[in-house]
Amino acid sequence: MLRGLLLGMGAAAGMAAMTPVFATSGHASEIPEAVNTGTRWEVYKTHWSEQDEAGYAAFVQSIGRSDCSSLDACLKSEANPYRSSVDPNLPGDCADMAYVLRAYYAWKNGLPFSYQNAMRTADGKREDLRYSTGGNAVAGRRQIRNYVTNAPAFIARIGGEVSTAMFRTHPETGGGRSHDDFYPVEISRDTVKPGVLAYDIFGHVGIVYEVLDNGRVLVVASHPDNSVTRTAYGPNFMRSKPELGAGLKAWRPIYVDGAKIDEDGSLLGGELRAVSNEAIVGYSLEQYFGNTPHPSGIWHYGEFRYQNRTLKYYDYVRRKLAAPSFAYDPIEELRFGLQTICGDIKSRKAAIDAAFFAKVHLKPHPNKLPPNIYGTFGEWEEYSTPSRDARLKVSFIELRRDVQLLYEDEKNGVPGVSYDGSDLAGDLLAAFEEEKNACTYTYWRSDNTRMRLNLGHAMDRLWDMSFDPYHCPERRWGASGTELETCTDNDEKSQWYNAQRFLRFQARRTYDVRMDFGLNELKPPMMAAPSDGGLGVEAPADADIRAYLLGLSGAVVAQSEEDGTIIPIAITDDAGSFFPAWHRTGGHIER
Repeated sequence: MLRGLLLGMGAAAGMAAMTPVFATSGHASEIPEAVNTGTRWEVYKTHWSEQDEAGYAAFVQSIGRSDCSSLDACLKSEANPYRSSVDPNLPGDCADMAYVLRAYYAWKNGLPFSYQNAMRTADGKREDLRYSTGGNAVAGRRQIRNYVTNAPAFIARIGGEVSTAMFRTHPETGGGRSHDDFYPVEISRDTVKPGVLAYDIFGHVGIVYEVLDNGRVLVVASHPDNSVTRTAYGPNFMRSKPELGAGLKAWRPIYVDGAKIDEDGSLLGGELRAVSNEAIVGYSLEQYFGNTPHPSGIWHYGEFRYQNRTLKYYDYVRRKLAAPSFAYDPIEELRFGLQTICGDIKSRKAAIDAAFFAKVHLKPHPNKLPPNIYGTFGEWEEYSTPSRDARLKVSFIELRRDVQLLYEDEKNGVPGVSYDGSDLAGDLLAAFEEEKNACTYTYWRSDNTRMRLNLGHAMDRLWDMSFDPYHCPERRWGASGTELETCTDNDEKSQWYNAQRFLRFQARRTYDVRMDFGLNELKPPMMAAPSDGGLGVEAPADADIRAYLLGLSGAVVAQSEEDGTIIPIAITDDAGSFFPAWHRTGGHIER
C-alpha cells in the first residue's frame, strides 16, 4: 500500500509529494477503462496504485486464460479490452512479452513506465549476457514520466532492446547505478499473483496468470517462434544462486517525484525514481536462502520448512500457495503433468512445422554447430528446438520421479497425500493410458504424408528426437524403420544426426560450454572432454513413466513402441490450439 499524498487526475496544479512505501497486496479485479485512446502516451499518475496493479493483474489474467497463440494475436483478441486500430503489430519472444504487456497497460492507463534497455555483466567478464555466469547489472534505461507522442513506436522498439539478460540480476546489487526493474517476492498468495514473472536462468521467462487453490502457478509465455504457450511453474524454471536472479519476481514500484500537474491533469517535470527493496512489503530472499537460512550464509544450504517438515523448493511453493486443506492426489498430479507435457509436445510440433514449411530441412547442414546450441541467433534460434526439447525431457523426468514419490508416500502414510481408491498402481496406469491416448498429434513427413503419433511415442522417442533444424521432420520426431524411409537427409546429415546422439541424451542446458565443432570433431563424452568435442552425456535419465507403472503391477514391459499411423493429407484434426487440456477448464483436471 502506498502511504502519502497522492495527486488525483484533474487536481489543481502543484507539486506531487509522496512517501515511497509500497505493499504488494491486491488481487485481480476489473480491468479499468483506457485513459489514453490515441497514439499519445500522457502520464496522469505519479505512481502505480494498488488499484492499477490489480487492474494489470486482471489484464494479464485475461490474456493467460484466453486461447491466443502469439503476442500480437493476444493483444488483438477479445482478451484485450484496450485493442485499437492505433495499436502496433507486436511480435515477440518471452522477454518481449513480459515487457510489452507492462508497457502497453501503462500506456492505456496513463501510468509512468521505465525499462532497463542495456546490461553489463556484474563481474566484468565478456560473456553472452543472457547466460552470464555471475549475473548482470543495469547499464542503461528508458523511461516515460510525462509523455511520449508516439506510444506505438515506443512500445514496438522494446522488443529490439530487451532479452532474458534483463532478468539475470542479483536482487540486491543488480540495479547498478540505476535500479533493477524487478524484485524477488515472498512465497505467499498476497505476493505471487497474476503479473508476477517466472524467470528460468536457461534463457526463458513467463508471466504468472493464475494461482489455483491447489497451489499450482499457471504461466503464459512467448517463444522465439512467436508462439504463446501455457504451462505450470515447477522444475522447468530452475532454482539457482541469487546472482542469477532465478524464480518469481514482481515489477519494482516506480514513481515520479516532484512533478507538477498540468491543466489537463497530466504530469509536468519531476524525476522518475524507484522504490528500494527495504520499502517494499513482500520483498523476500527466501527463494534463494530458504525460510530457514543456513548459519553459513551459503544459499543452497538453506531449508524450506513448512508445518515442521523440510520440503523441496517446488513442493514448498505449492503448499504455501495452496488452500489449508490441500493434499496431493497422485492420480490428479499424474493427469495434470501429462496434460502439461502434451501441450509442450504440441507447441514443439508448431515449431517443427514452421521449419518444415520454411524448407530448412532441405538446406545444406552448416559446417559447424553454433557456439552454443541453446543460446544463439538467426535461423538456428528460430527453427531449432534444443531448449524446448530440454524442458520437455525435464518434464518427463520430473513427472516420473514425482509419481514414484507420491506412490511411496501414499503407501507409507505420509501426511499431505490423499487417495480414495483401493488400487493405486492400477489407477495410475489407467490414468496414464487414458491421457496418452487422448494426446495425439501429427507431423508432416518429407513426402507430404502425415504421421499420427501420441504422447507414448514422444516418451519412447524422447532421446531420439532431433533438435537440429537441418534434419528431416522424420528425424525431428525420432522416427526409425519404415517411418524413416521418406526422410530426405543425405549421408552427411545422417552422420550429423548420429554425432549428436549424446547431446540428445542431455536434459540439462549448458550455456557455458563451447559447441561450435565440425562433424569430424564431435566425440562421445566418455572419450573426450567438452573442450575437445566430447559433448553431451553418456546415457539419458529415466523418463519412462509407463515402464515404472507397469513394474508396480508386475506386468512385462514391452520392448518396442506403438506403431504410428500414416493418415491422409486432407485430415487436419490437430491443427490450431496446442494448449494443455487443463487450459480449457481453468487449470483443473476433468476425469
